[in-house]
Amino acid sequence: MSDKYFEMWLDPIEVVELTGDLLVLRAPNLTVRSWFEQNFAEQVVGDLRSLGQVVRIAFAADRVTRDEHAPEPAVDRPSSPIPSLGERGTLSLPIQTFAKSSVHDVPPANPFVAPFVAPFAPAPATPQPIETSREAATQRVVMPDSPSLNPKYTFDTFVAGSSNQLAFAASQAAASSYPPKYNPVFICGPAGLGKTHLLHAIGHQQLANRPDTRILYISSERFINEYVGAVQTGRMAEFRRTYREGIDVLLVDDVQFLSGKESTQIEFFYTFNALYDSQKQIVLTADRKPNEIRDLTDRLSSRFSWGLLADIEPPELEVRLAILRKKAAVEAVVLPDDVAMYIAQSIKSNVRELEGALIRLAAYASLSKRRIDLDFAQETLGSMARPREIITVESIIKTVATYYGIKPNEIKSDKRTKSLAHPRAVAMYLSRQHTKDSYPDLARAFGGKHHTTVISAVQKIAEQIKEDSSLRSEIHAVETQILR
Repeated sequence: MSDKYFEMWLDPIEVVELTGDLLVLRAPNLTVRSWFEQNFAEQVVGDLRSLGQVVRIAFAADRVTRDEHAPEPAVDRPSSPIPSLGERGTLSLPIQTFAKSSVHDVPPANPFVAPFVAPFAPAPATPQPIETSREAATQRVVMPDSPSLNPKYTFDTFVAGSSNQLAFAASQAAASSYPPKYNPVFICGPAGLGKTHLLHAIGHQQLANRPDTRILYISSERFINEYVGAVQTGRMAEFRRTYREGIDVLLVDDVQFLSGKESTQIEFFYTFNALYDSQKQIVLTADRKPNEIRDLTDRLSSRFSWGLLADIEPPELEVRLAILRKKAAVEAVVLPDDVAMYIAQSIKSNVRELEGALIRLAAYASLSKRRIDLDFAQETLGSMARPREIITVESIIKTVATYYGIKPNEIKSDKRTKSLAHPRAVAMYLSRQHTKDSYPDLARAFGGKHHTTVISAVQKIAEQIKEDSSLRSEIHAVETQILR
């Protein structure tokens, strides 16, 4: 296998102890652990047997307890020392996060010991009787409301193309794999490109595959409101049980609105950890990448980046045409090819606007008793379908130069004075935000620089705006001029 593949999946597995025929391993997280169990455990056992060493493999137990009503710590605690093997040959360890220097504070819903033991596994422990006391009844898990999935938003009605192929494939994987193959799945892109559609499609497919799946589709705004309501009414224990134990699939839309909500971010952080460690699928959407969301804590941003990050970009012409034709078929609208081409060429950046133009056209045709043709489309849609001025790197450089009182060619120059380096970095950052140009393309546009220079500048500004309010104001002011 490749070095990268080895480093990702096998190198993190550590040998804790070998006692007799029991080989105890430790994985940094459940994803690596599950992958090893499914793909390599039997092979390791077989290879060792061929060398004359008969062993059974067990993973260190993931156990941790915490008073549910105790306040959550503000920072991760350092890992506890590894205890020695007990009589049954298993270990009790805190739940390990991806960061080697920290542990989670929230236990998984169903902790277990040594999920894979091969080929000589000991008999499972006798399950404990279920509590039926009044106290236990008050601790029941409150099931979430109906997932409220839109019946129109399925994979069958989603038009995939090169601009959204990765997000489409990632969503299908999230809908079909159990336990999760990628977790979390983070879908990002501008508004109106189909992120919400994919979330609903994942929910529908999960229910089709496993009808008893407990699915919750929710906007970040609703999560914030429910959290605030739980705090105000003293129902935090119920809120936490609902979100951490009462669902199998969590679909959260527009997580960028968690920005600046510090206490809500802390609660979402622990909810994320609990679901992740219980191998519950988490799918998130936002209008930008995790590291570009302002006022988002580093530990939450890093967790959003743990799994699969999938971009959605504005659809190409062929996809826009396909979207229009599929929407027309669903709405029973007769759409001539030249009209479809006119709309698709005029509206390029937003699928929602594209579909809105078709609905408006169909409504006007029905009300006026007219047939849809090119003349009618041009008359009806008017400015709505008029191509907008395209934002280019050149236009951004000119706007930034004007704002900072310098010349455009100075931004493209190799001079590294502070008075030029800062505007240049801002221009590179905004060019990355508002154009579809690749890093090499941007490097050429900025005077033939190396693409790593652009990457460094973009990352630097993205980090600084999280903490620097004056820089955020500068960026906002320049953006206003660019988008005018």
